[in-house]
Amino acid sequence: MIRKSKLILVALLGLGLAPAALSMKNALADSPDGEEGDESTEVTPTEALSKKKKATLAAMSAGEGETALINVTAREMPASPDILNLGKRATKPLARCVADNVDDHLRYTCASILGRLGDRSALPALQGALEAWDPSVRRAAVDALRRIPDVSSVEPLIKLLAREDELPDNRMAVLETLGVLSDQRAVKVLRARLRDEKDPTFRSSAFSGLWKSRHLMARTTLVGDVKYALESDDAGLIVQGTFAAAELRAPELVAPLIPLMQNLDSHLRNRAVYALGRIGDKAATNALLEQVPKVREARMLNNIAFALERLDAKAFYTTAQALIEHKQAAIRMNAAFVLGDVRRPEGLPMLKKALDDKNDYVRVSAVAALGKLDAPEAMPLLERFTDEKIEKNETLRETAIYSLFALSDGAKKDLVFDKLYSSKNPNVKLKAALALAKIDDPRVTDDIVSCVETRRCALSEVDDYLLASKGAQVPGRMLLSWVKGRSDLTDLVGALKPAGAGPLSVSDISASLAMGDFYRAGWSIDLAGDLGEKGAIAVTKPLLTTESTRLRLHAAIMLAREGVTEADAVIFKDFDNVPEDRLPIVVRLLGRIQEPVVRARFLPELQKRETGADIGLALAAAAVRLRWDPESSFFRFLDALASGKASERELAVKYLMRDHRATVTYEMRRALAREERPVVRDLLRKLLDQRSGYDDEG
Repeated sequence: MIRKSKLILVALLGLGLAPAALSMKNALADSPDGEEGDESTEVTPTEALSKKKKATLAAMSAGEGETALINVTAREMPASPDILNLGKRATKPLARCVADNVDDHLRYTCASILGRLGDRSALPALQGALEAWDPSVRRAAVDALRRIPDVSSVEPLIKLLAREDELPDNRMAVLETLGVLSDQRAVKVLRARLRDEKDPTFRSSAFSGLWKSRHLMARTTLVGDVKYALESDDAGLIVQGTFAAAELRAPELVAPLIPLMQNLDSHLRNRAVYALGRIGDKAATNALLEQVPKVREARMLNNIAFALERLDAKAFYTTAQALIEHKQAAIRMNAAFVLGDVRRPEGLPMLKKALDDKNDYVRVSAVAALGKLDAPEAMPLLERFTDEKIEKNETLRETAIYSLFALSDGAKKDLVFDKLYSSKNPNVKLKAALALAKIDDPRVTDDIVSCVETRRCALSEVDDYLLASKGAQVPGRMLLSWVKGRSDLTDLVGALKPAGAGPLSVSDISASLAMGDFYRAGWSIDLAGDLGEKGAIAVTKPLLTTESTRLRLHAAIMLAREGVTEADAVIFKDFDNVPEDRLPIVVRLLGRIQEPVVRARFLPELQKRETGADIGLALAAAAVRLRWDPESSFFRFLDALASGKASERELAVKYLMRDHRATVTYEMRRALAREERPVVRDLLRKLLDQRSGYDDEG
């Protein structure tokens, strides 16, 4: 029996190791962390480095390596991922490279990497590079200073902006960088450039910078600048103004927005209507109503309807009544769509009338809209459309079934099962399976598992269903897919804890390391940690001294979860050293920790960093705690959203956008209900709009 089990294990590994042998670049395509998911993020194995590059790297990491990059050529320069792997230890040699290397391309590279590292000690070198002869070096320095914002950069940047020979693109970059420095001197320059009628080239960049500095300006001043943008003759600047107006929601901006509804640019027209709807001032009602007869595009009509619904419900339904009876079918169809999307039962009488429209598209739109209303009384209206003997339009029948399913809160599941899930059309059947999975119907388990295996459905659509499923085959089949290379299933397999997964994860760690697939090894280590697999300790302990920072972190966090406390120091040493743009990776890895005892052990170190001067580290530490306990950690993010530093606010927004959990959304809503600071209210509202999907022009 034991021998048979071993043979099965070997067979499973045989299935899984072929995909694991793919190139590192292909494996990185599954990265969930944004820009670090490209080929520039993995360390080159030491044996693959040329001797000269290896020697340069060794010199950089040594204590006396400050001069390591002064005299190197392109042939001796290590690749960016290998330098970034050194973390902030590379700051001094990179800074000397920017100052003293004569190769402009290498100076450009060094300046760019310094920006990614985020180490403030590099500021003097980067500020000095603003005087470089080569414009690409100056541009790299400007971009790096944007990533390491500090008031000491204000004067050097203003000086660069004043250079008569500076390239326009570099000047634009300077203006946007000045915007994140949170300094009144920068605001003065930006406001002057915004209103420079003699040279309007840079107005858009100046406005972008000002918007980032808005916390330094009086509300009336800021509204005045947005009004100026909306009334300008620069289309790009006007669009920026509409975004700002939608976030500010200032009634003073209604007047300059109204004329934009007749602009020749359809995108701009829709942005203006969207902003009016967000502002919610009834003064815009008549102007919106006047546009309705003139509209010749569905998107614009929908946006006006949504805006009217927010401004004046009575006016909205009066308008909708006229639209649902319009002589053009396309307008009747869109009117039905809008009535469904506002989700109010007052739309029921109009939609009832649309059910008898001569145009099938209008009827389908009305049927779909009824399913969105909070009006169970609409159910009898839809029953007749589900009978194929009466209704010959297949699309209409399918839509009616789903609307009944929605209106009944899933009680009509047998209707979906009998009429749609039994279909011979695989697409119809899968759609029905996904709908039934949302109410945890056990009858569709096999199809949901299959659609994950074949990538026909997104894991995020069905992971809750699979976790709650009592189907005996689910854990094993998900494990088998993981073994075949589906690293994206790591979290799901870790939660399902299928039999035999622990030893298999250990074997996969060893196999991945043997083939140099560090990316796959990281996922295998994570799985072993989720499973509490003690057998992984011996395999991962040697990795505490590996050259790859990412692999070292995977291993150290897994070991810390298993009670190997010597790994704690490794984790926090790397936490403090990694490039700032890779901190989200550390946050994700630390966020995996579920064990209360380990969280308690780490908490003092995280809290110490949360209150430190390094904003990148502070927000990363807060983001870890947000993963663990949103309620207690959310106050740190409110403080960040109210910060006088633009960079801190931007970083807080990024971390909050990354965390899509309902618990975080709840904390946002609760905070908005009691928040009195205008800037924080603006940001919370925008974040909530993004989460609800209502953050564009429709």
